[in-house]
Amino acid sequence: MIFLQQPSYGPAGPDGQGMNRLSLNAGFDSRHQCGLQPTDFTTLWESMTGRQYWGGYGRCHKLAPGHCGDCPVHRSTIVLKDGIHWPGGAPLLQARIRPLAPTPGAMFVNWNAALSTLELRPWPGGPVLEATWQQVRSTRGFGISWFWRDEGGEAFWMVRAPDTTAARVRTETTSRGVRHTLRAREREAPAAVVECAGGCGHDDLDLLRLAADLADAGEAADSAWDPPLPTGGLRGVTVAHDRTSNVSELRRGGRTASLRWPTPLGPRAWAAVCAHAVRLGSAT
Repeated sequence: MIFLQQPSYGPAGPDGQGMNRLSLNAGFDSRHQCGLQPTDFTTLWESMTGRQYWGGYGRCHKLAPGHCGDCPVHRSTIVLKDGIHWPGGAPLLQARIRPLAPTPGAMFVNWNAALSTLELRPWPGGPVLEATWQQVRSTRGFGISWFWRDEGGEAFWMVRAPDTTAARVRTETTSRGVRHTLRAREREAPAAVVECAGGCGHDDLDLLRLAADLADAGEAADSAWDPPLPTGGLRGVTVAHDRTSNVSELRRGGRTASLRWPTPLGPRAWAAVCAHAVRLGSAT
């Protein structure tokens, strides 16, 4: 749903006796809203999954139904032309929510109250990209994790959906379980081997996306580099890495998957692993 109509006012109130006449809404904007203009994580999630309902979205530019087709917000979102410029090669972004400062000069009403922007940082490191909620909503090919709050504030993950055309995954059953050999491109050396003990719960598309993310992840890390663990938003998925054995491990729903690397794990390969973990516990 795109056009979100303002609820009608019922003067009789829920008891039929007019017991809702006291209003605390002076100064608040309660017009028709646009389901393509989220203002926080909840409305972003609703907008991406088709669950929009009135409340918490930006105001409709037309303020009347039937005009979505010629609305610039609708057009820019449908063709996805005003989204963020996703940092090249980064499969995963950490989105930090930054509340707006109070409205300058406001005496009674702070129009910036409860509004925010986003700081997007490639994981596990990189330059920060600033964006609005609407820009994120207008971005093509990504999913989001669940929301969390920590000492750094409120945050969620954004994980891209890479082009899997060239990626290859070979799956075979072994005496120890199921083994997936991942290649970023056909006839290349394996980028990683995923071994699933006690049954495999992987989706074929998720494995292809992991293989595609590893296309630019061939660099080896310095022996002193310690992969940082992603925190929050993974919903039942845990990820770790053992530098001694050069094996990464993902756990979900009682199942364990081991990722064995042909070279010492580097930041780009680790970003691909963390992106895979986010997809397994994705909110979208």
